[in-house]
Parts: sequence; C-alpha cells; structure tokens
Amino acid sequence: MRSRPSMKFSMNKIICLALLGLAPLSGAALAAGAMPAMAAANGVPAASPGSLAELKQRLNNKSVRELRTSYSGEYGTTLLMADNAPVFYVALLNQKSLWRVLRFDNLALAERSYVQLSQRSADWAGEEIRLQVLNAQSQALERSKQESEARLAALNTDMQIMQSEQARIQQGRQAAQSQARASEIERRAYQIQLDQLQRNIRQLESQLSGVHGPAN
Repeated sequence: MRSRPSMKFSMNKIICLALLGLAPLSGAALAAGAMPAMAAANGVPAASPGSLAELKQRLNNKSVRELRTSYSGEYGTTLLMADNAPVFYVALLNQKSLWRVLRFDNLALAERSYVQLSQRSADWAGEEIRLQVLNAQSQALERSKQESEARLAALNTDMQIMQSEQARIQQGRQAAQSQARASEIERRAYQIQLDQLQRNIRQLESQLSGVHGPAN
C-alpha cells in the first residue's frame, strides 16, 4: 500500500467519470452490489444516503480537493475535502472505478475511516494478489508439465530408435557369427582334403622314387 501527498483534482477526473457512469465497475458481481455487501461484512461504515450524488456535484463544480490517496493492487482509497465547507469524503475505488462514498463532518472521523478502509483495501488486494500468484504458479506448472511430456515423448522416441538399432546390430552379429562358423567348417574341410592330397602326393612321389632309382 502506498500513499501520495495531497494533490488537488489529481483523482477528480477518474472519480468524476466513475460517478457519471463513464468508468464501469469491475465485474458483474460489483455491478450487482457484491462490493457493498462485502464491505458491510468486513466492518466498513455504511455510506450516507446521497453522499455519492453530493460528491458528484462537487466534482462537477471542482469544489473538492484530494487530501490522501492510497492504492493496494487494484483497490484504492481516497480522502477528499470540500473547498467551501468542513465536509470530508472517503471514497473506495476498484480498478480506478468509484463504488462507495462516505461523508463526514469531522476530519478525525474521516481520517479514521480512511485508515480503516485503506487497511480493508490492502486485505482485499492481498486476496487478489494471492489469487494472481496461484494462477501464475498453476500456469508455470502447466508449462512444466507440457515440457516434461514433450521431453518424455522425445526420450521414448530415442529409446525406440536405440532398441531398433540394437536389434539390427544383434541380428547382424548373429548372422556374421553363423557365417564365420560355416566358413570355419568349410576351411577345416578344405584343410583336411588338402592334407590328404599332400599325403597322397608324397606317397606317390616316394613310390616313384623307389621304382626309378639306380639298381645296385
């Protein structure tokens, strides 16, 4: 909650527009009177009959000045004083739209009401801020969920590709091993045949050498 020094008419244009009906109240619930009901439930003083119209007239005549104004989130409280009479007004705003006016003939009472309503505005703003924080956290969690789902899908795709490649490689290795075993069997068969041929050759060579050798 922040306060600004007195500034004549700095809020008058906004308040006047609200009073004239040019600045709409925020939400259907506010238009239906939910804000006054909430104010009464939270100990906000009841507005004097006609105080809204009276302040509207003074704003039109520019015969009222701003003494204090504070904002808490979308809620605001302003204390105004009539220029030509010791009359004070405490007005409540939501999203810079006026929705309640209290009239006082005593500055101390007006100040007390202003402080009370400023605290109420801070309480209401705290609820709004908490809601905004929760919404932001929900959105962040939703984004994290979507990112995690996308990451999981990508990892599943990688896993499927890896498993497919592993299966292909394993099949290739098994085929190579089978071919290697077949080649080894074939090589041994050829080796056996070659050894047999070489023995036959040596045997024949030995026989031929004995037949054609010199006689004694």
